[in-house]
Amino acid sequence: MKTKKSIVTFENLPDTITPYDYADWRGIGENKAREIFNSKGFPRIKGVGVKQVADKRAVLLFDLGLNQEEKQEILKELAKQII
Repeated sequence: MKTKKSIVTFENLPDTITPYDYADWRGIGENKAREIFNSKGFPRIKGVGVKQVADKRAVLLFDLGLNQEEKQEILKELAKQII
């Protein structure tokens, strides 16, 4: 798979991202990004109709391949920082 150089950093992404944002961030094509968004276990936000959106933090955790316990621990730390 040929990748292009990413021009977007995690910090510059909006809080909720689309396949287009994901493609720019990961330096992949839009078709591949849509394929990933539709893959089993991908943390898409439900209940927004046909629109494909996901929380950028959940996507990062998904990409890191963490197990559920590790994700919970990281989310707890993030929540502490927000509050």
